Amino acid sequence: MKFLILLLLIFPKLILAQEVFIDSSNKEYLYLGSTQNNKQSFMDLNIGTIDWINKAKVERMQQIGMLSPAQFWNKVTNNSIGFYASGYEPFWKAKITKNRLQFFHLKEDNIAIKIDIKNSNLTYDFVAFFYSQNGVIGLIRNLDKRSKCALNIDEPDSIYEIFINYKGEIFEGCAYLDKL
Repeated sequence: MKFLILLLLIFPKLILAQEVFIDSSNKEYLYLGSTQNNKQSFMDLNIGTIDWINKAKVERMQQIGMLSPAQFWNKVTNNSIGFYASGYEPFWKAKITKNRLQFFHLKEDNIAIKIDIKNSNLTYDFVAFFYSQNGVIGLIRNLDKRSKCALNIDEPDSIYEIFINYKGEIFEGCAYLDKL
């Protein structure tokens, strides 16, 4: 057991990268990091759909690989999957695609901003920074596997948290991946 812990400390990417799994019928899945009603979200790598898989089946799946943050982001955006985010104080919502931030909050109407997204090359955690010519900057990052970001009972719990600086105001919340 001590050897395993030492290995995980030396090679943290083993527990932090985006995992690829295979089920008993040899179907490959990419873990998307959300949980709802005792099911977890995965992207079917053959057809690009999102499947919600119950805990018993997930426990029988075998990890066969990992994607870097850049590979992960390219894989989900190429399959029309993006981040949906929300937060309180004040209430806000956002949708983030490959190059667009759609932002809604109480003080203003729907704001659509072209953004550039950059992934971290220093970590195997998913960390994405985005910015726009309008001065909007933000960060999406995954929490460790034991933590969950949960704000709204209608939305799934997720391993992703988000921070957006819009006009000098910081908006903090949770984000999850879903079809656009």
